[in-house]
Amino acid sequence: MTSYLIPNLANACRMMELVAASGSGLTLSQLEQQLQVPRTSAFRILQTLCQQQMLYKEGKKYRVGSSLYKMGLDLLQHHHLHQLAVPVLHKLTISTGLTSHLALPRPDGALIAEVCDSPNPSHLAARPGFLADLHCSAGGKVFLAFNYFDQLATLPGLQHMQARTAQSITDLACLRVELQSVLGRGYAIDDQEYQANVRCIAVPIRNAQGAVVASVGVTGLTSILCKQRLPELVAAVKQAAIEISLACYRPALLAND
Repeated sequence: MTSYLIPNLANACRMMELVAASGSGLTLSQLEQQLQVPRTSAFRILQTLCQQQMLYKEGKKYRVGSSLYKMGLDLLQHHHLHQLAVPVLHKLTISTGLTSHLALPRPDGALIAEVCDSPNPSHLAARPGFLADLHCSAGGKVFLAFNYFDQLATLPGLQHMQARTAQSITDLACLRVELQSVLGRGYAIDDQEYQANVRCIAVPIRNAQGAVVASVGVTGLTSILCKQRLPELVAAVKQAAIEISLACYRPALLAND
């Protein structure tokens, strides 16, 4: 069956995989070396992928483009987890008055899969398809603590920890201490680390085997998501995580509740 393969199409697919897995993007030279294809062929494939918005060029590096993100989100919208999480997010937003979101783990970031805006949205929360930094987002910290703790030194998403605000943790040793706290309390906080005057709480969502497969969180201005409300809000987000987990992975238990 290999006689029916189109080599450049296979190389294009592999290029998208490599760029998506890299986290920080790849240069033409890096792709040429990893794929072992002639430079002119690699360049033409990249130009085609950029024209189709599957990739885009930033400086010398190629990164994941809007069309490739949209394709992934279209698939997510038919995903069992996504479908069952949406009504829980709406319920969480109504009960807290905050914008809620569902995020999925990736080695290069926390992928925002769904957002439910509060009744008075301030457009502070990221939109679906956004890849949030792992080190300074609440969902990202959840995934670092529960999924990637033993890989921190080599994880693509932590190779260049950008200081989004003065509160951002950019030191690996300090991040380890923070993640230990996340493991101990069972939730993560972005306390003005991604945006000034904005807080976010995130809680892991587990499958039937106990593995963390996603996170659910709420976002709001510090004046609304204030520290006095933290116990109440953490409890609400944890309950949402339980409901999503039960609906997706243990529906029989939910039916007998």
